Amino acid sequence: MKLTVQDNSLQVAKNFERQVREQPQIVKTALGRTAEFLMGIIKQRTSQGISADGNAFPPYSTKPYFFNITPRSATPTYKTFQGGYKEYRTFMGRQSNKVDLNFSGNMLSNITQKSSPTEAIIYFASKFENTKALGNQRKRKFFAIGQREQQPIMNVFMKEYNKLSKI
Repeated sequence: MKLTVQDNSLQVAKNFERQVREQPQIVKTALGRTAEFLMGIIKQRTSQGISADGNAFPPYSTKPYFFNITPRSATPTYKTFQGGYKEYRTFMGRQSNKVDLNFSGNMLSNITQKSSPTEAIIYFASKFENTKALGNQRKRKFFAIGQREQQPIMNVFMKEYNKLSKI
Protein backbone atom coordinates (compact mmCIF):
# COMPACT_ATOMS: atom_id res chain seq x y z
CA MET A 1 0.00 0.00 0.00
CA LYS A 2 1.33 3.44 -0.88
CA LEU A 3 0.37 6.66 0.80
CA THR A 4 0.94 9.59 -1.51
CA VAL A 5 -0.19 13.16 -1.29
CA GLN A 6 -2.31 14.16 -4.25
CA ASP A 7 -4.75 16.92 -4.98
CA ASN A 8 -6.72 17.86 -8.07
CA SER A 9 -5.63 21.47 -7.74
CA LEU A 10 -2.72 22.29 -10.03
CA GLN A 11 -1.58 25.09 -7.72
CA VAL A 12 -1.50 22.85 -4.66
CA ALA A 13 0.46 20.24 -6.63
CA LYS A 14 2.98 22.88 -7.77
CA ASN A 15 3.35 24.16 -4.20
CA PHE A 16 3.88 20.65 -2.92
CA GLU A 17 6.50 19.92 -5.56
CA ARG A 18 8.31 23.13 -4.58
CA GLN A 19 8.20 22.18 -0.91
CA VAL A 20 9.56 18.73 -1.72
CA ARG A 21 12.48 20.38 -3.53
CA GLU A 22 13.09 23.03 -0.86
CA GLN A 23 12.35 21.02 2.31
CA PRO A 24 12.61 17.31 1.46
CA GLN A 25 13.41 16.20 5.01
CA ILE A 26 10.38 17.97 6.44
CA VAL A 27 8.07 16.40 3.85
CA LYS A 28 9.64 12.98 4.40
CA THR A 29 9.18 13.24 8.18
CA ALA A 30 5.57 14.45 7.82
CA LEU A 31 4.79 11.58 5.42
CA GLY A 32 6.41 9.09 7.82
CA ARG A 33 4.35 10.34 10.76
CA THR A 34 1.23 10.23 8.61
CA ALA A 35 2.03 6.63 7.66
CA GLU A 36 2.41 5.77 11.37
CA PHE A 37 -1.02 7.34 11.99
CA LEU A 38 -2.51 5.23 9.19
CA MET A 39 -0.89 2.09 10.59
CA GLY A 40 -2.62 2.85 13.90
CA ILE A 41 -5.96 3.26 12.14
CA ILE A 42 -5.56 -0.07 10.34
CA LYS A 43 -4.59 -1.92 13.52
CA GLN A 44 -7.35 -0.36 15.63
CA ARG A 45 -10.06 -0.86 13.01
CA THR A 46 -8.96 -4.46 12.39
CA SER A 47 -8.94 -5.28 16.12
CA GLN A 48 -12.56 -4.07 16.23
CA GLY A 49 -13.51 -6.36 13.34
CA ILE A 50 -14.17 -3.50 10.92
CA SER A 51 -13.07 -3.41 7.28
CA ALA A 52 -11.70 -0.36 5.47
CA ASP A 53 -15.17 0.31 4.04
CA GLY A 54 -16.60 0.50 7.57
CA ASN A 55 -18.46 -2.83 7.56
CA ALA A 56 -18.01 -5.72 9.97
CA PHE A 57 -15.77 -8.49 8.69
CA PRO A 58 -17.57 -11.62 7.47
CA PRO A 59 -17.64 -14.26 10.24
CA TYR A 60 -15.04 -16.98 10.56
CA SER A 61 -15.71 -20.01 8.39
CA THR A 62 -17.72 -22.87 9.86
CA LYS A 63 -17.10 -25.23 6.93
CA PRO A 64 -15.35 -28.44 8.04
CA TYR A 65 -11.59 -28.01 7.92
CA PHE A 66 -8.49 -30.14 8.49
CA PHE A 67 -5.87 -28.37 10.68
CA ASN A 68 -2.47 -29.11 12.15
CA ILE A 69 -3.04 -28.69 15.89
CA THR A 70 0.70 -28.87 16.73
CA PRO A 71 2.21 -26.31 14.33
CA ARG A 72 5.52 -25.96 16.23
CA SER A 73 6.01 -29.67 16.67
CA ALA A 74 8.47 -31.72 14.63
CA THR A 75 5.70 -34.24 14.03
CA PRO A 76 2.44 -32.56 12.98
CA THR A 77 -0.85 -33.78 14.41
CA TYR A 78 -3.93 -33.14 12.31
CA LYS A 79 -7.55 -32.93 13.38
CA THR A 80 -10.75 -32.28 11.47
CA PHE A 81 -12.92 -29.49 12.85
CA GLN A 82 -16.52 -29.86 11.71
CA GLY A 83 -17.14 -26.26 12.80
CA GLY A 84 -14.33 -25.00 10.56
CA TYR A 85 -11.82 -22.28 11.39
CA LYS A 86 -14.16 -20.86 14.03
CA GLU A 87 -14.08 -24.15 15.96
CA TYR A 88 -10.31 -24.41 15.45
CA ARG A 89 -9.80 -20.95 17.01
CA THR A 90 -11.86 -21.97 20.04
CA PHE A 91 -9.93 -25.24 20.33
CA MET A 92 -6.65 -23.29 20.26
CA GLY A 93 -7.87 -20.97 23.04
CA ARG A 94 -8.60 -17.94 20.86
CA GLN A 95 -11.82 -15.94 20.81
CA SER A 96 -14.04 -16.75 17.86
CA ASN A 97 -17.03 -14.43 18.21
CA LYS A 98 -15.50 -11.36 16.55
CA VAL A 99 -13.26 -11.56 13.50
CA ASP A 100 -10.16 -9.50 14.31
CA LEU A 101 -7.52 -11.21 12.12
CA ASN A 102 -5.45 -11.83 15.23
CA PHE A 103 -4.32 -15.32 16.11
CA SER A 104 -0.73 -14.83 17.26
CA GLY A 105 -0.43 -11.05 16.85
CA ASN A 106 2.47 -11.48 14.43
CA MET A 107 0.78 -10.25 11.27
CA LEU A 108 -0.49 -6.89 12.49
CA SER A 109 2.62 -6.21 14.55
CA ASN A 110 4.68 -6.75 11.39
CA ILE A 111 3.20 -3.74 9.59
CA THR A 112 5.89 -1.12 9.06
CA GLN A 113 6.53 1.91 6.88
CA LYS A 114 9.22 3.71 4.97
CA SER A 115 9.02 7.22 3.65
CA SER A 116 10.76 9.50 1.21
CA PRO A 117 10.11 13.13 0.30
CA THR A 118 7.50 11.99 -2.24
CA GLU A 119 5.73 9.01 -0.67
CA ALA A 120 5.24 6.79 2.34
CA ILE A 121 4.82 3.06 1.87
CA ILE A 122 3.13 0.83 4.44
CA TYR A 123 3.99 -2.84 4.13
CA PHE A 124 4.64 -6.11 5.95
CA ALA A 125 8.34 -6.53 6.68
CA SER A 126 8.24 -10.34 6.76
CA LYS A 127 7.51 -12.26 3.57
CA PHE A 128 5.60 -14.85 5.63
CA GLU A 129 3.39 -12.21 7.29
CA ASN A 130 2.89 -10.49 3.92
CA THR A 131 1.62 -13.77 2.43
CA LYS A 132 -0.71 -14.23 5.39
CA ALA A 133 -1.98 -10.65 5.01
CA LEU A 134 -2.65 -11.16 1.30
CA GLY A 135 -4.81 -14.18 2.11
CA ASN A 136 -6.71 -12.20 4.72
CA GLN A 137 -7.06 -9.19 2.40
CA ARG A 138 -8.80 -11.34 -0.23
CA LYS A 139 -11.55 -12.24 2.25
CA ARG A 140 -11.61 -9.15 4.45
CA LYS A 141 -10.48 -5.77 3.17
CA PHE A 142 -8.43 -4.52 6.12
CA PHE A 143 -5.23 -3.18 4.54
CA ALA A 144 -6.62 -0.13 2.78
CA ILE A 145 -7.63 3.46 3.37
CA GLY A 146 -11.35 3.84 3.94
CA GLN A 147 -13.34 6.72 2.48
CA ARG A 148 -13.95 8.20 5.95
CA GLU A 149 -10.25 7.95 6.78
CA GLN A 150 -8.93 9.99 3.87
CA GLN A 151 -9.59 13.47 5.31
CA PRO A 152 -8.21 12.70 8.80
CA ILE A 153 -5.05 11.32 7.15
CA MET A 154 -4.65 14.48 5.06
CA ASN A 155 -5.23 16.56 8.19
CA VAL A 156 -2.46 14.70 10.04
CA PHE A 157 -0.06 15.28 7.15
CA MET A 158 -0.83 19.02 7.05
CA LYS A 159 -0.58 19.34 10.83
CA GLU A 160 2.77 17.54 10.90
CA TYR A 161 4.11 19.45 7.90
CA ASN A 162 3.09 22.82 9.37
CA LYS A 163 4.53 21.93 12.79
CA LEU A 164 7.85 20.82 11.28
CA SER A 165 8.20 23.76 8.92
CA LYS A 166 7.85 26.22 11.83
CA ILE A 167 10.78 24.71 13.73
